[in-house]
Order: sequence, then C-alpha cells, then structure tokens
Amino acid sequence: MALTKSDLNQIGGLLEEKLEEKLEEKLDEKLDEKLDEKLGEQEEKFERKIMEVKSEFFEKIDPILKEVAASREERAILSGKLSELEGRIEPLEEIHPQGKHLATI
Repeated sequence: MALTKSDLNQIGGLLEEKLEEKLEEKLDEKLDEKLDEKLGEQEEKFERKIMEVKSEFFEKIDPILKEVAASREERAILSGKLSELEGRIEPLEEIHPQGKHLATI
C-alpha cells in the first residue's frame, strides 16, 4: 500500500503539530527557568538592599534611642530628688510662713 500525497500531507501536518507542541513545551520550560533565575537574582538584590537600609536605619536610630533611655533615667533621678526637696521644704515653710523668720514678722 503506497502513501498518497494526501496521506503525506496529513502525516506532515501531524508531525508539524507535534513539533510545535514539543517546541512550545521546551520554550515554556526555558522561559520558566530563566524567569526563576531572574526572580532569584532580583530577590537577592532586594534582600541585600533591605539589609543595607535596615543597617543604616539602626545606625542612625541607635544614638537617639540611647539618648532617650538616658533622658528617662535622668528624669527618674530628678523626680526622686524633687520629692526629697519638697519633703524638706514643706516643714521649713511651716516654720517660716511667707518665707520669713517669725522674729521678722
């Protein structure tokens, strides 16, 4: 049985379809690989940049936070001293009304 021109055309069409499918699959695979590679590179760049920004931020905020902590400690110390002084002043004000000795009134 010999193949006719129509048979050969059909076989050629089927081969062409199969080749196109295989080529498309391979192209999709290669494209996916390239995209994954590029995305991985971009992710690494992004992470490096984030770490750089984060580092810069902490370098700048660290002295400020230390100053705030020192200020809070100082405020606590001053508050204690103020309470102590108020405790000393009130009895003196009772002894010396209007800020003067009783002998001068």
